[in-house]
Parts: sequence; structure tokens; C-alpha cells
Amino acid sequence: MLGSIAGAVIGGVMNNRAAKKAAAAQDRATQAQMQGYTDARPYIQDMYKGGQGALNDALAAGYYGGPTYAGLNDTQTGAVNNQIGMANAGFGDAQNFMNMGRGFGQNTQNLYNQASQDMLGNAVSYATNPDNYSGLVNSAMRDSRRNLNENTLRNIDMNAAASGNANSSRAGIAGAVAQRAFDDRQADVTSDIQSNLMDRSLNSQQSRLDNMTNANANLGNLYSSGFNQGTMSNEQMLNAGGILQKDLQNQYNDDRSNFEGNRDFAMNQYTNFNAGILNNAPQTPGQVTPNFIDPTMAGFGGGMAGFGMGRKIDNFFGNRINTGGYGTTGSFSMNPFKPYTDNAGFGVG
Repeated sequence: MLGSIAGAVIGGVMNNRAAKKAAAAQDRATQAQMQGYTDARPYIQDMYKGGQGALNDALAAGYYGGPTYAGLNDTQTGAVNNQIGMANAGFGDAQNFMNMGRGFGQNTQNLYNQASQDMLGNAVSYATNPDNYSGLVNSAMRDSRRNLNENTLRNIDMNAAASGNANSSRAGIAGAVAQRAFDDRQADVTSDIQSNLMDRSLNSQQSRLDNMTNANANLGNLYSSGFNQGTMSNEQMLNAGGILQKDLQNQYNDDRSNFEGNRDFAMNQYTNFNAGILNNAPQTPGQVTPNFIDPTMAGFGGGMAGFGMGRKIDNFFGNRINTGGYGTTGSFSMNPFKPYTDNAGFGVG
């Protein structure tokens, strides 16, 4: 019995001491493992507090609410409007120019037809038309005719009458010769006048053709100028319209940017706070092994183990005494863990 008690005491004390040492060692290991986190913890807390304050300030300030787009100023708008006005006026003038010069193609055909005509034949017909040359011949022969009738023929008649030969053949011949001379001169004058009329007709036809050709070329140039001016006017309107369209598109883009900025501002701040502060700081002290060692229970368990060992020792020596080895009697069991019984039948344990 004394062995059991002694074993229980010794086992309990030894197991308790071993458990305390193991628990202390594990606590020291855990403390060493947490040392980095423990050292950084004050700074991490300051970072959390400062970051939280900055986040709150940013959320309170919100997305920038001031102007973000500089649109067209009054000078630019005025210039664009002037350009549009000039382009509209220029396009209207261009249409008028093209309308005025539109017939130059048909005119070119007509001029070609006129140029291919017999201009000399036209001149001859013009010059030989009595309506065109008779008046001119009569005017040119006026003095010659007056001299023939008032002087030459009258003198021939007076001279014949003075000589008594008023109706003589000589007087008739003289009158015929004078008339022939007049007719010859009239023919020469008529020929000269007709030649001049032909030259005048040719020159007139050529001049008229040249003038019409030049005028038609001017109409063609006017048409081309109108077409080019219309094209430039359209380009001016497209350019001015493009400026206004770009300005409007920039306004749309700015409105969209402001909308998205206001919509995503808070989320971006939280994301930045999480990624820039929380994500870069230690989140845990690391893997910590819980200390489940209980010295009291360990001592109790050691005492129980020592008590059991002491009983085995007591049983062993008790059996030896009962078998006579030590001057005692009694039955002996070969099993040291089985209690023996004395002669009286009382168990000894």
C-alpha cells in the first residue's frame, strides 16, 4: 500500500513538472513566432486609423464637382457661325453661277456649227445682195451722175443744137460714150463696194464667232467657278459642323466621365484602401498552435500511473512474503497484477 501511495505522489509530481515545462516551451515558441506581428501591431493600428480617416475624408469630399470641360468660347462660336453664314451665301451664289453658265456646252456645239459654215459664201451673198450695196453705190455715184446729167449730156445737146445738129448721130454717139463712161465707173464703184462688203462680212462673222467663243468660255469658267465655290462652301459647312459636333461629343464624354466618376468614386476609394492599406498589412500573427497542456491534469494522470505502478510493486513483494521466502505463508500468484489471497481468504492488495 505504501508503494502505491509513493508511486502516485512521485508520478504526479514528475508529470506535473514535465507538463509545466512543455507548456512554457510552447508558449515561448508561440511568442517568438508572433514577435514580428507584435512589433508591427502598433504601426498597423496607426495605419488602419489613419487610412480610415483618409477614407472618410475622401468619401466626405466626394468626386470633383467643378468644371471639367472648356467648351467653345464666344470668339470661336462667332467664327464658326460666320463660316457657316459665308458658306451658305457662297453656296447660293455658286448655284446661281452654275445656272448662268449651264448652257455653255450647248453653246459650244452651236459655235462649232457656225465655225464650220462657208463664211466666204455668206460674205459673197451679203455683198451681192442689192439691198446691201445699191444704196452705197448710188451714194458713191451721186456726183458722177449729177455731172453726167447736168453737165456732160447737157453740153453735148447744147453744142449739137448750136451747130444745127441737135439730133445728129455725132451727138448721139457723144452721149452714148459719156453714158458708157458713167456706167463703167459705176461698175467699178459697185465692185469696190461689194469687195468691201465681203471683207466687212468676213470680219464681222469672224469677230462675232470670236466674241461668242470668248463669251462661251467665260460661261464655262463661270460654271466651273460656281462648282468649285459650291464645293468649298460645302467643305466650310462640313468643317464648321465638325467643330460643333466635336464640341458636343466632348460634352457628352465629359458628362459620361463625371457620371462614372461619381458612380465609382466610393468604390474606388474602398478598393484603394483595401489594396493599399489592408492588403499590405499582416492580417494574422501566423499559424499558432493552441496550448492544451494542463499541468494539474498531467499531475493527476501521473499520480494515477504511479499509483498503479506502486500496486504492482506491492503485489510482487507481498506474494514473495506469502510463499515463505520471507517467513510468511500463503498462496502465490504468478501474475504480478492479480491480487493474492492469504490462507484466511482475505485479499491483500
